Amino acid sequence: MRSSSLRQGFSSGALGVLGFVLSCGDSSSGNPDAAAGGATASGGASVAAGTSGTGGQVGPGVSIAGGASGSDATPGTGGLQAGGTSTGGASTLASGGAGGTMPAGGTVSDGGSSVVLGSATGGRGGATAIGGTTSGSGGALACDASQAPAIKQLGLEQVVQSSQLKILVYAAQPPGSSDWYLVDALGAVYVYSGGVLQETPFLDVSAEVQNSTYATLNYDERGLLSIAFAPDYQTSGKLYVALTPTSADTKDHDLLLEYKRSATNPLVVDTSTRKAILDLPPGGVDGAGYNPNTTGVDLNKYHNGSTVMFGPDGMLYYGLGDGGGECNSARPGVPQDTTTPYGKILRLDPNAAAPYAAAGNPFADTGDARVLHWGLRNPFRFGFDWLTGDLYIGEVGQWAYEEIDFAPAGSQGLNFGWPDYEGNDAESCKTSTKLATGATHTPPITTIKHPTGSGASNLVYAIVGGPVYRGSAIPELYGAYFFGEYYANHDMRALYQCGSKTSEVRIIHKQCDPNLPNDACFIPVGGAPKLTEVGAVVQGNDGELYLAANGNALLKIVPAK
Repeated sequence: MRSSSLRQGFSSGALGVLGFVLSCGDSSSGNPDAAAGGATASGGASVAAGTSGTGGQVGPGVSIAGGASGSDATPGTGGLQAGGTSTGGASTLASGGAGGTMPAGGTVSDGGSSVVLGSATGGRGGATAIGGTTSGSGGALACDASQAPAIKQLGLEQVVQSSQLKILVYAAQPPGSSDWYLVDALGAVYVYSGGVLQETPFLDVSAEVQNSTYATLNYDERGLLSIAFAPDYQTSGKLYVALTPTSADTKDHDLLLEYKRSATNPLVVDTSTRKAILDLPPGGVDGAGYNPNTTGVDLNKYHNGSTVMFGPDGMLYYGLGDGGGECNSARPGVPQDTTTPYGKILRLDPNAAAPYAAAGNPFADTGDARVLHWGLRNPFRFGFDWLTGDLYIGEVGQWAYEEIDFAPAGSQGLNFGWPDYEGNDAESCKTSTKLATGATHTPPITTIKHPTGSGASNLVYAIVGGPVYRGSAIPELYGAYFFGEYYANHDMRALYQCGSKTSEVRIIHKQCDPNLPNDACFIPVGGAPKLTEVGAVVQGNDGELYLAANGNALLKIVPAK
């Protein structure tokens, strides 16, 4: 995967690694990141003397033990997701149980409490919404950035592996379902249900992904890239996909599409319901730099839309690249221009009127009302901490750095600096585009530096952001943010993020090396394949983490056996 473009071709190669960050909110009063005593428990535990918002759910797999159940605290409409539990009460009424514990070692101080001021509204249950506040009193979830995670070995368990999958890049589960929906970049979504991979695609847009350079070069950034299900999917049947066609009338458009499942067969989409939430035509400024007839790798066609995901506030988040070219040459300056959607994280309300901007976004009056954060090159994969609402963005770099950008819950309008900054390097591209007047650069929490010197080896990088681990199967990883590197021959990393403090990095190899017996690594269990490439790190409804891996497999991270 080229860092100046996001490659999605799969190949065998040397060892790579996968990484994490432990995310813990501050406990100070009024801090929207506060997680003292478990303030917004993974997407919306009930609040003291209030309710989680309409449609509120305790996030998948979350377990809160030891708190007394508050008589006035009730889960919101929609209740718990499949796999989500709340032991000993969804919330405490103004006081935590003495010595109560959060899962996997995080503690609530004796008598500590955590109160969300007012009810948290929105889907997925009300982790702090944009503009929301939380107040914590008592002990916070322990978080120590003084050292790297003490990780040794992790297991990998096979969920499904099949030659039916050609370029698996993403996977997701609808709310309340145990089924997996597997996204193949060549234009199909397949359902894995009841231990069986369905032969008939749930969604088939392969006619729009003909002539992909996967076939000739084992590489293309376009195609079908991700899927997201509405929080009320069980009743509305609505889902959203990110698609960049390589053929047909919308060739090279960046499309964010809404569909509904069939009313007669829930395992297929009703294609007649297709609606464009976003349709951006190809081409640079006045068409500069774009040639629709090129047949090989063309950087001016890349840095497309990538991940689509519903956030803790129930809004739809979409990562959009800078439009391609080297050092933002295809659409010069757009990442630093808040009137355009390119090089941004968009926050959308698909139930609103076009252009589907969510209420409360920072540039509603002065720019593109859909924009939440800006100054990005290629935010290929991003994910949330469902406990705190924090957002982590995997930003694929150009010549020098990959980076993870961090947006605390409730933050708006953060400028991550591209193309003036790559990582912490000012003017890495020596572009004429400078940081926008009056803007402040928000630096990454960690970077991966490319090798020095020239050649293709400097370009074959692509960081893959993921969610924070809030499951229960691997206690030592509770609160860890997983992120990965797409290619097999690069290290990937783990660290703790504690408020504004970042720990040292821990390397975790994708495969164990007998010559490095003290290094952390992944071990296949039960006949699972060895890990090579990672297209996405996703959270299941059981709260555990899964990898869209090797182009043809969905693997679950489990304890090493």
